[in-house]
Amino acid sequence: MSDQTPDSSRPRPSDLPAVSRLAAGNALRSRLKNTAGLNGIAGAAASFLYDFFEADDASISLLKGDWFRTLVSVGAEAPGEVTHPNGDTYPVSDYPTVTRLLRSGSGYVSSIGNPGGVPESQKFLVEYRMTTCMGAPIGYQGTVVGEVFVSRVRGRSHYTGHELAALLDLARQIGYRVGPAVKAQDQLDPAWWPEDPDPEVAEVTAPADPDEDTEPLA
Repeated sequence: MSDQTPDSSRPRPSDLPAVSRLAAGNALRSRLKNTAGLNGIAGAAASFLYDFFEADDASISLLKGDWFRTLVSVGAEAPGEVTHPNGDTYPVSDYPTVTRLLRSGSGYVSSIGNPGGVPESQKFLVEYRMTTCMGAPIGYQGTVVGEVFVSRVRGRSHYTGHELAALLDLARQIGYRVGPAVKAQDQLDPAWWPEDPDPEVAEVTAPADPDEDTEPLA
């Protein structure tokens, strides 16, 4: 569970116009300001998303070749809930549509009975005892290196396209911090992935960003 107290004066994501989404990005950068290391950065970012989107679970996973790796998750497990433990790896074949969307630079929002173009989401929501979820790609230097993900348990309100737009903005900001840390970790310990990626799996790049190495000014 996050030890951060949500700011009740801040607008909720569903009400966010562009200027408020910019303020949300500034708040995220402030939360990450004094963090260091891949796990520290990811933990602070997941905690922020957990609070901001009023989630019951928020996680950050990495994506490379044929594999996802759960880096950190924040939230209390519901009774009977099954989760990927931190550090766990699982194949992209488990979530083919999610993988394709992330690697194309797109996000997704799904709810029970409304898969939002992500058919495997229904199995996921049932298995994890959730009612709604959304995810967005973490990009760095034109390559998708991971995913930010939030979800809510049964009985909660569903996420909307407005909230997905806010998540996409925040995921882009997270990429400026997580991306370099991922590169450093890969160089430090190439064997931390279960196997070399299949050379036939193409790394589809995210849309070009004219400011790809420069964090936007507040």
